[in-house]
Amino acid sequence: MAYDTIKIKSPHMDRDFIRAVEQKCILRSGVDLNSGEMLYELHTGQLLGSWDARISVIPKYEDWFADRNGTPRLQPCEPYILVEASVHKVLLGHNVYGGPTDFLKAARDLVALVEKLLEIDLPAADIWTVHRVDVAHVYALSKAACKQFFDTMQLVNFPRRQRKAGKYNMAVHFPGKTTTVKFYHKGEEFRVHEISRLRIFFRSLFKHLHGDDPRNMERVESKIGALQRLADKRLRVEVGINSDKLQYDFGKHPEVKDLTDEYLETLHDKEIERILREGKQGMDTVRTTDAVCNRLQNEYGRLTGNRLYGFWQSLCTSGDDKTKDRYTKPTYYRNRKMLEDVGVSWIGSDIVIVANDSLIHDFIPMRMDRRFCFAPARNRPEYNVSRELMPLAA
Repeated sequence: MAYDTIKIKSPHMDRDFIRAVEQKCILRSGVDLNSGEMLYELHTGQLLGSWDARISVIPKYEDWFADRNGTPRLQPCEPYILVEASVHKVLLGHNVYGGPTDFLKAARDLVALVEKLLEIDLPAADIWTVHRVDVAHVYALSKAACKQFFDTMQLVNFPRRQRKAGKYNMAVHFPGKTTTVKFYHKGEEFRVHEISRLRIFFRSLFKHLHGDDPRNMERVESKIGALQRLADKRLRVEVGINSDKLQYDFGKHPEVKDLTDEYLETLHDKEIERILREGKQGMDTVRTTDAVCNRLQNEYGRLTGNRLYGFWQSLCTSGDDKTKDRYTKPTYYRNRKMLEDVGVSWIGSDIVIVANDSLIHDFIPMRMDRRFCFAPARNRPEYNVSRELMPLAA
């Protein structure tokens, strides 16, 4: 388990203090004046997405309060700031592996970093309130296995989350008011959103470490290549715990010190279990039919395999008697024997395959699965990156 994006709110502050924060947000952008490259950015806008590596620092002068009828309305209040960032990317520069597993420490480290960048003392992180936490689990699956997993998800209905569900080639997204669940192939996301940013990050890192060494570009491409290869073998499962869920469970927005790792991990597991339970029958059916088709094509070739697959489907949906009426006696028994010879069986309308060939036939995106990644990858030098090595400005 690792934490990714978190959103926390400071206690109320003096207005002069907030104005100083606003000025610092404008001044502290971390630009390399020689190359114009952005090293980091503190800004007053929203993050672009969960893949964004910036730190969002937003001074606020109003908040939501219930009126006499209990309807939430935005009203003026004493100023405060909202801080939102991927604590995983703040720690490592990327979120391919590793990541913080201690929420209290992650929040404290984020507030300490913002303090350092702004050169302003902020209230202790423990008493800030929590408004969003993304909890992520990662699984070691080949790209082909990830493709099978998402092909299955494409064909399955999830009635409770179907309305706004987004299903893509290598990702599915189930938004909700209280929680948001995402499954995605890290390799595809890394290729689209991370590589350009990390080239800038690594150029600055290796210049800081090695000066103008001509081998720096080779180091940059080697590091990115290693991360891409690792990302290509990872399925990432995220549960975004939204503000409404935190308020419901705690009766208010909890303070950082009150939000335990056990609560966050348990909630992640419950949300994934709920999604899997809702789509279980459909997923089992799709996986099995795909496995049968693959088995028959691999054993008998595409033409004969497809013919036998049609025969097998007839057995599953119509039963032995009706299937027997559709074929001549020799063809019926020959086809049945060919199915049995490669371990494909059927029982009435049940769909069964013995010795499943699917890459994901026993995969469950839960912590008990053997492909769950819990050991750190950072002990390998080709993956080892730490933002602690980076200067605050070029």
